[in-house]
Amino acid sequence: MFERIGARGGWRVVGVAALATLLLAACGAANTGNKTTSGGTVTWAELPATPPNYIFPMMSGAYFGNQNLYQFSNEMFLPLYWFGDHGQPVFNSQLSIGNQPVFSDGNRVVTITLKHWQWSDGQPITARDVIMWMNLLSAATDPNSPAVGSNSSPGPGWGAAVPGGFPQNVVSYQQTGTYSLTLDLNHAYNPTWYLYNELSQVFPLPQQSWDKLSSSGAVGNYDTTAQARVALPNTSPSWYVPADPGTASTGALGVAQFLNSQSEDEGTYASNPLWQVVDGPFRLAAFNTDGYCRLVPNKSYSGSPKPSISAFVEDPFTTDTSEFNALLSGAVTIGYIPTQDLASRSRLAKLGYNFAPWYGYGFVYFPYNYTNPTVGPIFKQLYFRQAFQSLVNQKEYIQQFDGGFGQVEAGPVPLNPSTNPFQSPLEKAGQMYPYDPSKAVSLLRDHGWTVVPKGVSYCSNPGEGANQCGKGISLNEQLNFNFLYASGNTEQTNEMEALQSTAKAQAGINLTLSTEPFQQVIGTAFGGCSYATPCTDWQMANWLGGWTYAPDYLPTGGELFATGAGSNGGDYSDPTNDANIVATHTAPNQAAEVQALFKYQDYLVKQVPVVYLPETPLSLTMYKSNLKGLIPQDGFGVIYPQEYSLG
Repeated sequence: MFERIGARGGWRVVGVAALATLLLAACGAANTGNKTTSGGTVTWAELPATPPNYIFPMMSGAYFGNQNLYQFSNEMFLPLYWFGDHGQPVFNSQLSIGNQPVFSDGNRVVTITLKHWQWSDGQPITARDVIMWMNLLSAATDPNSPAVGSNSSPGPGWGAAVPGGFPQNVVSYQQTGTYSLTLDLNHAYNPTWYLYNELSQVFPLPQQSWDKLSSSGAVGNYDTTAQARVALPNTSPSWYVPADPGTASTGALGVAQFLNSQSEDEGTYASNPLWQVVDGPFRLAAFNTDGYCRLVPNKSYSGSPKPSISAFVEDPFTTDTSEFNALLSGAVTIGYIPTQDLASRSRLAKLGYNFAPWYGYGFVYFPYNYTNPTVGPIFKQLYFRQAFQSLVNQKEYIQQFDGGFGQVEAGPVPLNPSTNPFQSPLEKAGQMYPYDPSKAVSLLRDHGWTVVPKGVSYCSNPGEGANQCGKGISLNEQLNFNFLYASGNTEQTNEMEALQSTAKAQAGINLTLSTEPFQQVIGTAFGGCSYATPCTDWQMANWLGGWTYAPDYLPTGGELFATGAGSNGGDYSDPTNDANIVATHTAPNQAAEVQALFKYQDYLVKQVPVVYLPETPLSLTMYKSNLKGLIPQDGFGVIYPQEYSLG
């Protein structure tokens, strides 16, 4: 999860309006359906084998997916700033707890004020609740860790973490009033980027209920302990809260560890009093470890609109076939039609279902494990990545397996909406490495490999010369890879089997396929690999889809491709790319931001750090015709059951 500008001085983020104007045309009109009745239960079908399994908003890369954050936790626990407005990928002031931030002192100071909203226990949401998030996040994401957002962090970690990014780019923060606080930054940052990609990561936490070290312990101010900023040698201006074993259990790190342990105990979600103190439109009434959950309205919700349905149920499915059978039986209000069953759309229409493809603001890919000591040296070779990308027949996948819904993808910036101003001409053309098996074979032969179509190719000219296999690759080493992908989705299975067949037949690249449920695949791919602590348990991994730009809502790539970033599966590392990413964070105006993004994405189009797959809809949604409030669907993968009604 999955997963987004101006002059120096004191000002509000005027670039947000410019971005909204540029994107508005292709985002769809706001929903105007009348909500004719109150009550009733809306049942929503989870994607196959992707049940929610983490409730605490601060989640590591192993849990950092739409199914947890944007389709489960966010129904109960709101971020400080909300993004997405009736299908438009823009800042939403109405649904935000915080007022739009004010930047001053040459964009080095951020002032945040909160609206007067409340928790479900009647307590106000205050700046103290935001300070708690800052304290826990600072303690739980140690930039000394090889992967700051992973399970190798001292606390739960944070899937949106980027070394040198938030909260490390905050020199200090302080509460200045009941509903106000300030952040002092280490640099002058682009205010739009800082709102969309940094402040977007903040969640107020109910300090009066969650500031604990154990279930039976009293609530205190434990999160304020051990906050001293410690300068790190040679990493200025970074800082972190050291993971001191003598203080961890009594400070912010101890609180983060406690909340993480409670969130990992799925069987107690509905009964644990921690998770009943919410600020979102719903609270949890029932939850099973298979992913079933029942949400009911939070009667103290401060936002608007208030939920009108009596319950929102999320139903799990192990395969897309079982979900399709549920559609045919009328058991779900909102589901999806598998591509292999598109011929049955008319049958579903007769049963009272409408059709609406759900397009996301992201891209589809799968990573290489650059840290794997056996095959990582092969993945580090640009010629190999170029060759492998040339074996991916995206056009055929779209027509044969995706029902004709999709576009050829060549880079990391979303193709939808088509008016996306950050999409470079090079990426949009999609022709850098089109399907071309002969090109793949030529690249391998030109770099020291004996290509054995239908067999297994091997390195016959080891070394680091221009026509040799490359550093770390030995004589007779074979192009033999293990490939793990998520089970339960026929479309993905077809694509992976087609890629396996082509790679073997055309270029002698042998892919040994295996499947696991989505949670196991994403947990493996984002489980804390680094060059210091390499992962040997995977080589290629495809968890089902790719990345939706959230909570990094501007597509600058810091969370995905920066060295050591929390959602950098496989630990891709390139100093030129790192510098390009930094430039997207500090561009002084809109024009400079666009050019910086063009340079960043064009580099990754050419470098192919991951395997690009067709950009297809998040799902092919089928919904009952009496449901109001669903359309347009949110490009960030967020669902809005507070807007649903049954007419």
